[in-house]
Formats: sequence, structure tokens, C-alpha cells
Amino acid sequence: MSSTTRKIKRKGLAKKRRQAEKDMSEKIGLFDKIPESCDACDDPFDKKNKDMVMSWNVVVKSEQGIVRLYCPVCWEKAKKIIKEFGEK
Repeated sequence: MSSTTRKIKRKGLAKKRRQAEKDMSEKIGLFDKIPESCDACDDPFDKKNKDMVMSWNVVVKSEQGIVRLYCPVCWEKAKKIIKEFGEK
């Protein structure tokens, strides 16, 4: 492998790394926007409770910077409504 090829490869890797860092910083910024409760029923959400973090659903609209949070009960209701709507 010539030095020119290595130089091109390193430049491509650096560009990918910078893009990954940029994407991660945007996602971390959206993490601060997670609501304190379910958007549908207002059940409180504890960010430190591992079970809640793993079971609740987060919907992110990156372009608008909107973060929505739904408890498992509301999420299942929404999926059921969508399924019924799709059948009709």
C-alpha cells in the first residue's frame, strides 16, 4: 500500500469519525428534552429507574427537535388503534 493510499484511507476514517461524533452530540442534546411524564396519560417517568427506561417508548423527530415519551400501556393502546385502523 502506498503512502498516498494510506493518506486517503486515513482522511476517510477521520471524516467518518467526525460525522459520528456530530451525530452523537445531537442525540445527547435530545436526551435532555425527554419529558418527565407520559405524553398521553401523564404518568410520571423516572430516568433513574432501569425498568422504566427499558419499557417506555421514546419517539424522536430529529428535524423538528421533538421528543415524545409513552408508557407501555399507552403504547399498546396506540398500536392497537393503528392496527384496527389499518384493517378498516
